[in-house]
Amino acid sequence: MNDLPDPLVGLVLSGGGATVGFQIGALRYLYDVVGVTPGVISGTSAGSIIAALLAQADDHAEQREVLAEIERQYETITGRSDLMVELEWFTELKKLVPALQRVGQRRPPRHAGSQPTEEPSVNGRAAPRLGGGRPRLPGPVLRLPRWDSTPVRETLSAIWSLGRLRPDFDALLRGGRREQSFYRRGPIFDRMLGPGVLDPERLAGSATELRVAVVGLESGELRYVTGRGDLVDRANRAVPGEEPVAVVDAVHASCAIPGLYRPVRLGSEHYVDGGTRENLPVDVAMTHLGATRCYAIDARPTGLATEASYAAKDMMAIVLRAAAGIMADEVHLAGVARAKTEGAVLVAPEIDVLGVWEVDSGLLSIAKDYGYLRAAEACEEAGSADQQVTRDVVELRRRIWQAESSLITARAAHGHIDPPPELVAMKWELRDLVDQVPASRRPPGAGQWWRGWERHSVSIEDAVTWVADVPPHDTAGTG
Repeated sequence: MNDLPDPLVGLVLSGGGATVGFQIGALRYLYDVVGVTPGVISGTSAGSIIAALLAQADDHAEQREVLAEIERQYETITGRSDLMVELEWFTELKKLVPALQRVGQRRPPRHAGSQPTEEPSVNGRAAPRLGGGRPRLPGPVLRLPRWDSTPVRETLSAIWSLGRLRPDFDALLRGGRREQSFYRRGPIFDRMLGPGVLDPERLAGSATELRVAVVGLESGELRYVTGRGDLVDRANRAVPGEEPVAVVDAVHASCAIPGLYRPVRLGSEHYVDGGTRENLPVDVAMTHLGATRCYAIDARPTGLATEASYAAKDMMAIVLRAAAGIMADEVHLAGVARAKTEGAVLVAPEIDVLGVWEVDSGLLSIAKDYGYLRAAEACEEAGSADQQVTRDVVELRRRIWQAESSLITARAAHGHIDPPPELVAMKWELRDLVDQVPASRRPPGAGQWWRGWERHSVSIEDAVTWVADVPPHDTAGTG
């Protein structure tokens, strides 16, 4: 007789903007193949949206139903404006930037240096001035520089161009003084957190424990909000003197990337993106809430791409590289290391399918399938060779998507164009690569990827031409 208690399953979801599609694909594998029913869910930033929605339910069937709704809402994202909408003052500021950059990039004036020179002399005395004028005094003569007026003309031209742009200076000044961000939240937030999707009463009554990571601006502290709206500290202790807050507001706060979205007031403080201190909140789930089997889904790969020399970069470029790049990646690395130390099953991408704010229906779809594949690899402990096949599949699909995008652009300009041989060859290669992925790890429909077009914002209606002419091979993976 087995008297061991059932494991308490934890689910941890990172931030990542549009890259949460990777998380949705991973969740499909965990729910449909592994059969998880998390009793503890924590999330940061974009991951907090999914966490709050899933935590409304405390049984497998209902959580899977919620996941289906999350996926439906995710499919409605068609562009960056779904995630963020420019504030008026930032729109006006952007009008000024090109002209201001031209002013700042004027080349320095060209002139002769102000060097003292000796006048020629005759028998040790100053030579008389030509034309019979009064002779110059002996000694050095300082010649004034000859200024090049070109930079002045170019600067005046740039300033004149500002007038032609007609920026709304009143809106610009009002925004610069009063606004705390460049953007406001896009409509996807209302669609995913609206009354028809997130029910605060249902969430408060659920047995599933929720923790939404936020960071207080005044205190600088990492804190969490529970499904009942209680504020707790990083050790899961109640924050003294704080009344319950609205969970929807807490999720907005967790998504409030500094500079992009304005901070959100929760109780006595203003809060911003939990990812500023903890992008993968595994510690609260395992150490303080007692999850014994935890799945941590990270939406972005760690590490930064090497950039060109910063010798000639301006101050803003240096600050952004250090703060938004290097420092943020260090926080990210710390969370991943913590997940590994705690023994969580870590599901994370190795390559970038799309950037945090790169929004395209085709790339979102590829990212979702990638999440499914990586979750399968993590749960089945796939070897390095199998992981390489997955990387090859995903990178090839991205190249196919890019080739198809170029084809769409060419057709818009020149009419119908047959798929180039290079694209057809990539489709056949995709068939062969997918065939190498074990059937248990393939997302539903993976065997059909090579037979059709990838998703695009503009659909391609043409019939495929490469299936009938495909070279023969082992067809085990084309089902």
